[in-house]
Amino acid sequence: MSHQADRIVFTGDFLRPSVAGLRPTQHENIDWLAKLLRTPVEMASGLPCETVHWDNAWVNGARIDSATIEAIYSMFWRRPDIHAWSQIFAAETLPAMIEDMFARFFAGSLVIGFELPPYLTRFCARHGIPFIDCSLSPVRFMDDLLFHLSSGSAAITDALRPYGVSEDLIRLAAGVLSSNAAKANPRPPRPESLLLILQTRFDKVVIENGGFASLLDHLDRLRDIAAGYRHVLIKEHPLEPQTEIRDALCRALPDAQISDDNFYRLVSHDNLRGVAALSSSCVAEAGYFGKVGHYLIPDFDPDNLTPGIEAVCVDDVILTPDFWRDMLGAAGCEVSDKDGLRLLSKPNRFRQQLRSAWGYNQIDSDIAVGWAPRAR
Repeated sequence: MSHQADRIVFTGDFLRPSVAGLRPTQHENIDWLAKLLRTPVEMASGLPCETVHWDNAWVNGARIDSATIEAIYSMFWRRPDIHAWSQIFAAETLPAMIEDMFARFFAGSLVIGFELPPYLTRFCARHGIPFIDCSLSPVRFMDDLLFHLSSGSAAITDALRPYGVSEDLIRLAAGVLSSNAAKANPRPPRPESLLLILQTRFDKVVIENGGFASLLDHLDRLRDIAAGYRHVLIKEHPLEPQTEIRDALCRALPDAQISDDNFYRLVSHDNLRGVAALSSSCVAEAGYFGKVGHYLIPDFDPDNLTPGIEAVCVDDVILTPDFWRDMLGAAGCEVSDKDGLRLLSKPNRFRQQLRSAWGYNQIDSDIAVGWAPRAR
């Protein structure tokens, strides 16, 4: 059953707890998206905007606190921790009381979310609630971060497509970036190398069969892939080194070497021929640099993470009222007249706001900062 939206609700994966305990993890991302898009959305439609997220002690306008999260997990017969989150992340249905709670939060709205989880998009589908998911694109080497937008609505999807960033433009950017390796790589990889990327342990992209996959779970597949290369480089995740995994990989692949070089310098070099990981975005990026990508989780497909009909890659057009006039108009909302208003594009705007660069800063802004003290 469909509903005419009378408000906009910004939200995300608000049931995800911290690895360290019963603390929220997505409230800052949800708040960021809400504040980023609230003004252009309001200019486009005039609809009131709300936010649904979990933040302890009812601060920052939270609709949910830790006691509520505990109650929700108990309805799933789970303790509220990161392992239980992986089990409910893709829930097809919800217990009746949670269904009713979500209905109070979202009924009659259009949902705009930061990395919406399947348990929530499936709820929206059951109730005819339109949604637009805003996930960060795995392509992270453009002048700024890109978004993958998707919707369960065919009309909104049709409105999204004309705004898509072309694959050819991304290929051009990869070609320019790869020139960095020709002038700034004192330690090139050896010929015919495979780069193995280690990931963080607790992430939605490593959820497999309701738990978290490890590289050691797929060691046989990794050995088979590595047999097609002359050398293997292992690159740990900079924010979460996993000594036990690294050491086990070195025992399993005795000729492997550890590398702390920048991913983009490595993938730009002709000696590197392939990139492997459980599910890292680095595998998707590798293809733009002419490398072979290997996902170790069987049948992993990044498109399966798209909650809507299809993912459309967009740039900072997401900040324009005209963009949202098209999206909300496609959802049946009344919208104001187009005005062509657009901010000037600014490199690294989203990177800086999210404080996330995935190593791109090392070959871009950090170089300029390093030069600054020597400037005259």
